[in-house]
Amino acid sequence: MKVPGAAVLCYHGVTTPELPSGSIANIPADEIVEVVTALRSDREIVPLAELLLRQSTGKSVAGLAALTFDDAYLSLGQALAPWLQAQRIPFAVFVTTTASSSGAKFWWDRVDDLFPVVSPVRWRSFEDAVGLPESYRRGQPAAEGPLRPLRQFVLAEFKGRCASVLDVALTALEQECGQGTRHRAMTYEEIEAMHRGGGVEVGVHTVSHPVLPLLSDGEFGREVGHCFGELRERFSTTIPVLAVPFGLFDLRTLRLAREAGMTHCLTLENVLFGSASREGAVSRLSMTRGIPVWKRRLRWLGVTEAVRAVLRFGRRPGAYPELPSPTS
Repeated sequence: MKVPGAAVLCYHGVTTPELPSGSIANIPADEIVEVVTALRSDREIVPLAELLLRQSTGKSVAGLAALTFDDAYLSLGQALAPWLQAQRIPFAVFVTTTASSSGAKFWWDRVDDLFPVVSPVRWRSFEDAVGLPESYRRGQPAAEGPLRPLRQFVLAEFKGRCASVLDVALTALEQECGQGTRHRAMTYEEIEAMHRGGGVEVGVHTVSHPVLPLLSDGEFGREVGHCFGELRERFSTTIPVLAVPFGLFDLRTLRLAREAGMTHCLTLENVLFGSASREGAVSRLSMTRGIPVWKRRLRWLGVTEAVRAVLRFGRRPGAYPELPSPTS
């Protein structure tokens, strides 16, 4: 029986014993292989562009799945892409052009991989140097972990970018500790090498990975349009699809993305993608480390979604993700 809706999985970085990570968004290669193998037994994995074309032309997407990887991590190219290509499993990679122009590291990986080796006192002084207000420390839910206040502050006050004050403070801490994250974006040359293996679509993840709803119209257009133009010049399989940074979007985001030439926006709403696409928004299942395969299967078979709908007793979730603030 085909389950209504398509399962669009969202991955980020890949870990191995040689490439550890403190982030639950970066997942061991063998865990991804296990999940994708199970997914393949339940659904047909197709190129993302094919899935979106079927939906946009009114055809059913039941029983289909697509794999997406945000940020174009080098670890994807090294630890997982060869297996996917050997298995002839298509996947889409979403590139942040500033990061891939130099193979840069992302601020969130730097934070996640420094935190466990820094004393609480030193970490507090680091937060003070960045300018973290006390309102964020008091206002964020403790259940979200000790890094939540800093992350939300960077998203809200720096629009998700690595402001110079954050970069300087992180660099000083990395030098002091004598270590830093081992994860970085692929360079264009590394993406091209992976691209030659076949089965790779390339999509838009903006120029600098900002919180899009916080940008002006002009800034938004440059972030999406310049990224798309640069990728199109380099890769023949570039698709006009935007993976929304941090999963933060609103109705204006969807409208401006269309105006910038995007046909769809990929979100992180953790539900199946069906025939009733809202203004071109494509819901994805956000993949994190350590979730057993049987729980994953409940999600892409639609069971988890159905149970949640019953438990809400008719209450509808918010239309769009809440934007970061001292208390959200």
